This record gives sequence, structure tokens and C-alpha cells, in this order.
Amino acid sequence: MIKGRNLLVSAVLVFLVLCGAYYWWIQSGRSYAEFEMTSERSVFIKAGTYTMGNIVGIQPYMVPADYRSADALYAKLNRYLSIAKKNGCFTSATVVVFPEYIGTWLVAINEKASVYTAETTEDALSTAAFSHPISFLANYFASDAKGRATEALFSLKAVEMAEAYQRVFSRLAAEYRATVVAGSIILPSPSIEAGVLQAGNGPLFNVSATFDATGMLAGPLTVKNFLTSEEKAFTVAGNSGQLPIVGTPAGNVATLICADSWYGDVYRVIADMNVDFVVVPSYLAGEKVWNQPWKGYNGAQPPANVSPDDIGTLTEGQAWQKYGMLGRAPEFGIQTGLNIFLRGQLWDLSTDGNPLVLSEGKPEMIEIPADGAAIVNLQF
Repeated sequence: MIKGRNLLVSAVLVFLVLCGAYYWWIQSGRSYAEFEMTSERSVFIKAGTYTMGNIVGIQPYMVPADYRSADALYAKLNRYLSIAKKNGCFTSATVVVFPEYIGTWLVAINEKASVYTAETTEDALSTAAFSHPISFLANYFASDAKGRATEALFSLKAVEMAEAYQRVFSRLAAEYRATVVAGSIILPSPSIEAGVLQAGNGPLFNVSATFDATGMLAGPLTVKNFLTSEEKAFTVAGNSGQLPIVGTPAGNVATLICADSWYGDVYRVIADMNVDFVVVPSYLAGEKVWNQPWKGYNGAQPPANVSPDDIGTLTEGQAWQKYGMLGRAPEFGIQTGLNIFLRGQLWDLSTDGNPLVLSEGKPEMIEIPADGAAIVNLQF
């Protein structure tokens, strides 16, 4: 009897030691002193002349450590806006646009330093998940998405992500007295309540928020409607018939998140809503894919006017110019737009994409260095 009791006590002690070690591991390694802001090259470009206002497109070069905190993200993005300000980009009618997924990697916020130095995205996100075992498992077993692990991690970090996203972009909008289209972020069933971005309980959506020059949320959220096959594993599409138009001092703007800009039906909807210009926050994964053969539409059926002969014949960049904003917006009388991309090295995820400018109906691609960032000032 005594021997059995001793074994039980020993087992409890071992369990407590293991729990303590696990808790120590979760709490340790959270010093970020070794991280420094990256020093990539920035390219500043002007296009057009002022009549109504201007769009300042920020195509930043991001690395994992930029997402270690809201303050770190703010510092990185503020650096680009300060360059734009020094070059006279800000007026009383300025709209700033950031790229797709700029807020999505806030899923790594407030994590162990090893998350930011991991070699792969899988390793980084696995470490983050193991740091929140109870919440992760609860969300994992509650999910019915194909990508259950991804949905579980984004769901457990959603409140932190939403708060940081609003804090960063609201602050930038207020400090520079400009309308800010804050790129996109993935959140579960997001909504705006009493001027606050809220993460709900439900499936994940890829959404973009707009902040006015006082830092307040302006208009409803824009939801991505046309998803790639990779996104379909863990996100849900919006309704292409419901695209918000937001009024700004420069005119009415429509935000088309990445692939949404490749479908004529989207432009048909916004053309009937007195839109003055469009902005397209985008993300293109892969290293040097801009000049590689185009593989065709991904995730949804292509529109009827897409030539099958272009697949494998056009480059990815040529396809963006023919079937994205530059090719489609003018068909519906939209003469002004800016398409920018998220650039950087996010763990093992390389990025590509060059800014695309539509000025007075005239298309232009601006080529930037592979390791560079871009600031595009489209005046109109």
C-alpha cells in the first residue's frame, strides 16, 4: 500500500515538473533586443499631376521580426510614410494604401523570439501553437475547416491581431492626416462595433479596413471574394455583389483585394456606384515568379474573355497587366487606380510583384529591385 502511494506521489511530482518545464519554455525566449529594423532599399516614384488628390502606395519589405509587436509594426511602416512626407506626398486629399496580408502576419505577435528566427513558416506557426496549448486545442477541435490547424491558430490570436491592426493603422492615419486603406488581415467573422474592429467566432475572412484622417474606421470592411485554392483551405469568400465604396477627400474609393481585381463582374458592380478610383492591395507568393510563365486563374473559374492560349505564354506579370486592374478597370470607365504588393522574406515565403499604376486610363508597371520597397505617389 505504501509502495503504491509512493509511486503515485512520484508520478504527480514528475507531472508537475514536466508542467513547470513546459510553462518555463512558453515564457522563455521573449527578448527581442537582437532584432534590428531591416535596411532594404526604398524606391520613390511620382506619377500624374494633382487635380483631385493622390494615392500613396506603400509596398514595404517585411520580415518576421516586424510582427513581434504593434510598436514594431508601426515603426516599420512609419518609416515609409516619413519618407513619403519628406518628398511632399501628403496633401489634404491623400489616400494611403498598404498591401494584402500586411496585417495577417500579426498572428505572430507577442511570441517567443524563436518564432521570428524560424527557418520555415510551418516551424514558426507550430512554435506559436505549442505556446498556447489549451486555446489551440480548443479551437482546433471546434474547427471544421480543411486547414484546421491554421484556422485554430488565427482564431486564438484574433483578438490581439485585431487590436494591433487597428492601433497601428489608426495611429498612422491620424498622425499623417490621411485616409489609410490598411491592406488586409485574416480574422474570424470580423465586424465593426462602435468604431472598434472586433474579431468574432466563426470562419476566417480576408478583410481590409479603411481609416479616415482622424484615425476612425471609415465605412464597412471590404471582404475578399475570389479566393485562391490555398486560401480556400482556411478562409471563406465574401459576396462579390456587396463591395463597399468609401468616400474620401479625393473621391470615392473601392478596395479590391488581390484576385478580386481580375474579374469584370466586380468592376461592373462598383462602376454603378460612382467610384472615382480603385486601390488593389495584393500578395504574390514565390521567388521571381513575376517573370515566370503564367499558370492561369487559381481558385475560381476564369471569366469568359480569358484566352486559354495565354496560359504558359504570358508571364505572371504580363497576366496581371492584361487581366487585373490595368486591363479591366478602363473597360468600365474607371481611369485611376493603384495596385501594390507585399514584398519581403517571411520565413521561407518569398514574395514578388511590381506596382501597377492606372493614370488617366494609361497603364504603367514600375519595376523595383527584388530586395527593395516602393513608395508610389499617384497624383490625379
